[in-house]
Amino acid sequence: MSKVSSNDIIIIGAGVSGLILANEIIQRTNRKVLILEKKKKFIYEKNLCFWNIPKNELTKLFNNKWKQIVINIDDEKKKLIDKDIEYLRINSKTLYDFYINKLKSNSRFSIIMDCEVTSKKNYNEVHISTNKGKYKAKFVFDSIPEEFTFNKKCLYQHFVGLEIKCKRDIFKVNEVTLMDIQEKNNLFNFLYVLPFSKNLALVESTYFSSKTFKKSTYINDIKNYINKKYNIKEFSVKFCEAGIIPMTRVECKTNKNIVKIGVAGNWVKMSSGYSLQNSFIYSKQIVDCILNNKYPKISSKPFMNFLDTIFCKYILKYPNHVKHFLKSFFFKNSLISVVKFLCNRSSFIETLNILIKLPKIKIIKILLRL
Repeated sequence: MSKVSSNDIIIIGAGVSGLILANEIIQRTNRKVLILEKKKKFIYEKNLCFWNIPKNELTKLFNNKWKQIVINIDDEKKKLIDKDIEYLRINSKTLYDFYINKLKSNSRFSIIMDCEVTSKKNYNEVHISTNKGKYKAKFVFDSIPEEFTFNKKCLYQHFVGLEIKCKRDIFKVNEVTLMDIQEKNNLFNFLYVLPFSKNLALVESTYFSSKTFKKSTYINDIKNYINKKYNIKEFSVKFCEAGIIPMTRVECKTNKNIVKIGVAGNWVKMSSGYSLQNSFIYSKQIVDCILNNKYPKISSKPFMNFLDTIFCKYILKYPNHVKHFLKSFFFKNSLISVVKFLCNRSSFIETLNILIKLPKIKIIKILLRL
């Protein structure tokens, strides 16, 4: 019989949520933490963008930052600026290296790479079988989402982004284009531009819809956009990323010893896809529970989740009108109000002030269907 390695806490997956949670546990408790990661090595595989509020240890580790936020709707440009607000970008390799180096300096942390979990059995402790051996722990935090099948009644955020380099300077390095909404019948699509230098940027085509497309569709969107916007037909591609994010509450099979985290635990804000800041907030809540000998859980904000649900239903029902909804949201509010709302940090009065500026008739119709 093979030996079972005993641990205090096991985290499945060394992604954003897993690493931030591991760091929170190591920094604030005396527990031993083991991460099981299926990747063979950490690479630059995606970009993570977030607002600089609330402050955390990554708000000083960014690769790029922008003070000017641009929204383009119906060829009308809105530039949002606030002295206290910045939009930050960090690539995954920078984040992975930061946390792995920090965690490895502590003897209570260990990680096993190229480790595929084959089974989990829950007794008084959780027993995990992998291709690298068997492990057990009192608590397991699992970041692996359950497999999902596409549902035409559900909304998804899906995108392809290309890091492109042009032969001449075309980008404004001090501003990020958060949304440049495109005219597409019965589809909500926008282009997203993160300039890293005057001739290098990540350009992404994003859809909010119930169906996804071939990769060529998104790439053609980007090519056509660059040609139309900047009169550039040729550029080199330095990096490509793609993703699909459910814009709904995912099925979350959690029991008293196995807790889902990250995307699998509904740590992603439904309406925007932002999750990095939530990883800090929810990791702190989990460790607070551990320190108080309580079952690890997070406390989300039901009212904000309800508003997210309305927005997602609105997109499904009225894709051609989403730009009007977003125009009311971005053009009629200050940047600080927008960011606080997107980060679930608005007070009730601040939230109400935003809601009264949004299109009301269609929202009421959505409410009547809930």
